[in-house]
Amino acid sequence: MSTLSRPKHIGRNISRIRELRDMKQEALAQALGTNQQAISAMENSETIDEEKLTAVAKALGVTAEGIKNYSDENILSIINNTFNSHEFNIKCR
Repeated sequence: MSTLSRPKHIGRNISRIRELRDMKQEALAQALGTNQQAISAMENSETIDEEKLTAVAKALGVTAEGIKNYSDENILSIINNTFNSHEFNIKCR
């Protein structure tokens, strides 16, 4: 199945963003007033209701749209562009 036709897995996106934020499931659970098992179940779900998604996004410091549209490719591009900009700034000094 091509990546264009595959639906986004919102739970997986939440997991990746949480990991990039160096946040444990327990910390996210505490921020949401729930437990680690609920976070694990949520991260294994393909879909999440909008209200819960908004709360998770706030706890992670991102937007709900950021979670929905998350992709490793986008993050790697941002990191690469930041690295290249930093490298350019060092060479120009």
